[in-house]
Amino acid sequence: MAEFRFATLLQLAIDEREEAANRLQAAQGRWLAARAKLEQVESFRADYRARLTSNGQSGMTVTQWRDFQLFLGKLDAAADQQAEDVARQEASYQQALAAWQECEKKVKGFETLKERHEATEQRKELRREQKMLDEFNTSRPRPPRE
Repeated sequence: MAEFRFATLLQLAIDEREEAANRLQAAQGRWLAARAKLEQVESFRADYRARLTSNGQSGMTVTQWRDFQLFLGKLDAAADQQAEDVARQEASYQQALAAWQECEKKVKGFETLKERHEATEQRKELRREQKMLDEFNTSRPRPPRE
């Protein structure tokens, strides 16, 4: 059976796909971590707003109210910055996904070529075996008929 001509390219494509899968997994991890951090900041901000409301109802000084407002401003800025990071990480994930999909297409293409090659080789082998069997049957002496 003839060797598949593109075996090396298939192996390189498989290796490239594995590397792309690793990059995809890392990008997904960074994206999920950024989302979790954003959820934490938003949760803390909501809790702090609730404390401001609660303390405001029971009375607070102007200085305390200003400090709450300043800190809430910092929390808002942190949440905005984290939301931007989430968007960047998602874009990075989408790029890694697209790269992996391209690698997957390449591997599938080479695998299809390999399957066709193997089917062709199998048909050739079956023809050779049939030819040998036919030659054997025609060259064999026949018993006399009675």
